[in-house]
Amino acid sequence: MADGYARATGGVGVCLATSGPGAANLVTGVATANIDSSAIVAFTGQVTRAVIGTDAFQEVDIIGCSASVTKYNMQIRKTSEIPAQFKAAFQIASSGRKGAVLVDLQRTSPPTLRT
Repeated sequence: MADGYARATGGVGVCLATSGPGAANLVTGVATANIDSSAIVAFTGQVTRAVIGTDAFQEVDIIGCSASVTKYNMQIRKTSEIPAQFKAAFQIASSGRKGAVLVDLQRTSPPTLRT
């Protein structure tokens, strides 16, 4: 859908997915958009920083998986980086030869359950 939006409007398409299998399922669509010069920004969720690299539940190295099929990818590790990195992602996707940018967002703390 993000690729179709980018092609139809000339704008930047946006999509998002959860960590693990959800992020991995985006790779084919991201690759297609990148090869066909469609400007898209794909946002993926990630496990908490403390468990990255431990084969935690639903952890996939999406940066490694997407490196060869994106124009650029990044993993945001601090909340303070979000504004600048989001701006950079859209700028990179839409400048020069348009392409796909993947932004992986780490969960910074365990979720809290509300009752």
